[in-house]
Amino acid sequence: MKKTVALVGTPNSGKTALFNILTRSNQRVANYSGVTVEGVEADFFLPGGDDVTLSDLPGAYSLRPYTEDENVLADALKTQSFSGMILVVDATQPERAIRFLIEVLDSTRLPAVVALNMSDLAAKRGFEYDLVQFAALLGVPVIPTAATRKKGIPELLAALEVSLKNQRREAGVFLGESSGSASSRIIDFYKKADELLKRIMIRKGFPDERSRKLDRVILHPVLGPLILLLVLGVVFQMMFNLAQVPMDLIDGAFAWLQGKVAGSSLATGWKSFLSDGVLAGVGGTLVFLPQILILYALILFLEDFGFMARAVFMLDHLMGKVGLHGRSFLPLLSSYACNVPGILTTRTIESKTDRIITTLIIPLTTCSARIPVYGLLISAFIPNTPVFLGLKLQGLVMLGLYAVGILSAFLMGGLFKRFLFQGRRPPLLIELPSYKWPSMRSLLKGIAYRIRLFLKRVGTVILGVTVLIWFLLSFPKDPISGAVAVDHSYAAMIGHAIEPLVRPLGFDWRIAMALIPTFAAREVMVGTLATVYSIQGSASVSDVEQLSLILKSEWSLATGMSLLVWFIFAPMCVSTLATARRELKSTGYMMLMLGYLFGLAYLGSFVAVRVFS
Repeated sequence: MKKTVALVGTPNSGKTALFNILTRSNQRVANYSGVTVEGVEADFFLPGGDDVTLSDLPGAYSLRPYTEDENVLADALKTQSFSGMILVVDATQPERAIRFLIEVLDSTRLPAVVALNMSDLAAKRGFEYDLVQFAALLGVPVIPTAATRKKGIPELLAALEVSLKNQRREAGVFLGESSGSASSRIIDFYKKADELLKRIMIRKGFPDERSRKLDRVILHPVLGPLILLLVLGVVFQMMFNLAQVPMDLIDGAFAWLQGKVAGSSLATGWKSFLSDGVLAGVGGTLVFLPQILILYALILFLEDFGFMARAVFMLDHLMGKVGLHGRSFLPLLSSYACNVPGILTTRTIESKTDRIITTLIIPLTTCSARIPVYGLLISAFIPNTPVFLGLKLQGLVMLGLYAVGILSAFLMGGLFKRFLFQGRRPPLLIELPSYKWPSMRSLLKGIAYRIRLFLKRVGTVILGVTVLIWFLLSFPKDPISGAVAVDHSYAAMIGHAIEPLVRPLGFDWRIAMALIPTFAAREVMVGTLATVYSIQGSASVSDVEQLSLILKSEWSLATGMSLLVWFIFAPMCVSTLATARRELKSTGYMMLMLGYLFGLAYLGSFVAVRVFS
C-alpha cells in the first residue's frame, strides 16, 4: 500500500519550499500565513525507490484551531491515515515553532522526522543547536536543512525512510502525554518548549539587524505609505514598459498565422472559423500574457522579499478606520492573481463575521483576468504621455484602477461592518518575516505555474467561448447572398434584446453581447470584440494595436471610460461566485454579493458616461 506523509509546520517556516524541493511541485512560497489553505499532495521517491505521497497541510501555530486553515490541519491529523510526518521548524525563530512541534508530537505516535529549516540563515546569525540532544529529547531524528538551497535534503529523505519502517514512534525522554484541560495542556506545552530550548540551544543567535534598519524606513508613519505608493506605481509602469516587446512578438505571430490561413486553399467557412473564431479569441487574449506574468512576478518578488507583509501592517490602520481587520488584507492581496484562492485564504481570519465581510468584498480587487480588458481600453483611450519621474499616464491610470478597486473594497467592507455585521474589531497579530532576497528558482516556478494556468484557461474556457461567439456572429447567413450578416446574426439578436438595459451606460448591442461571456472568464471580452470587428471586416483580429484604434474611432471616450468603470465593479466569474457560496455555506450571501456588485457597476458606469460625455 502506498504511504502518505504529512508535512506539518508553522507559517513562514519554509514548509512549502521544502514541499517544492521534495516533489518538484509548483506550490508557491509566500511570506504570510494562509497561502496553503488546503492540503496539497504530490509524489516523491525515497532513496530506496519507494514512491511516497507528500501532503502539504496548512501552516498553523496550534492544534487547538482558531482559524479555518488550522481546523483543516487538526482534522487531517485526526482523521487521515498518514504513515508518518515531516515536522518543519524555523531555525531562526525556534520559540513558537518548538511549542507547536511538541504539541504535534504529543498528539500522535506517527513516525516523524524534524527538518530544522533555514539552518544556513540561522548559522549566519549565530544560532547553534545540539542536534544530538535535540533528537534524543524528542525521540525523532532532527536534520538541519535549507530548502531553498537544497541542503540537507538527502539526509532528510534517508532519515524519513528509516522512520517509516517503524509503525509507531516511542516518546522521547523529554516528551510525555500531556493531560488535564485544554488550557492547562497549552501551558504545559509552553513550559516544555522553554525547557527544551534551554537544553538544546548551545548559542542563541542575534536579531536580523538588516531587517530592523529597513523597517525603520519602510514602516515609518510618513515615509512608509509614500514608499508603498511609489513601489506600486513602479510595478504598474514596468508592467506596461517591459511587456511591450513580447506583446508585439505574440501579436506578430498571430498576424502571420492569419496570413497563412487567408492564403490557404481552405473553404471560406473554415477560413472564417480559424481566423475570426480561433485566432481572434485566442490571439486577442494571449497577447496580454506578458503583462499578467510581469505583474505576477513583481508581486511575487515583493512577497518573497518581505515587503508585502509590511504593506499589510501599514494598511491595518487604514482598514481599521472602516472597521475591517488588518488580516483581511491577506486574502485581498491573494485575489490580485485570482479571486478564488483569495476567498479560500479567508480561512486565516479568526472572526466569522470578518471572514464573511472579506469574502463579500474580494471581487472588488483587480484580479489578473481584468488586465487584458484594462490594457486594451487604456491603450485605446489613454495617451502614454510622461507625467513625472519617468512615470507615464497609462501606468498611472492602471494604478488608479487598482486603487479604486481596493478603496471600494474598504468602503463596502466598512458599510457591511457598520450595518450588517457589527462587532468588536480584534487587534492585528502578524509575524513580520526577515527581509531576504527571493530565490530565483522559486520565482521561476511561480511564473511557470501561472503560465500553465493561463494557457489551460485559454485552451479551454476562452477558446470554447470565443468559438461559440464566432458561431453566434456568423449564423444565420443571408438567405439570398449566403454571406455572413452580422447585424442579423444570433449574436445581434441577443445583443439587441439586452441593449435597452445597457444603453444608459453608453453600450451598444455589440458590447451588450460581449458582456455575457465575461461571466465565464473576464479575458473573453477582448477576444469577443476582436471577433466582432474582424467578422465585420474592420480589424485585424490578432493586432491588438489595430483593435485599439478601431475602438477609439468607433467608440466615444465616454463609452470607453464607462466600460472601464463597469469592469472595476461588475461581478466576477461564476467560479468566484460558486467558491463564495461553498466557503460561506450560504446562497443568500452569494446573492448579496451578486446584487451589490451589479448595482455598483451599473451606477458607476451610469455616472462615468455622463462625466466624460
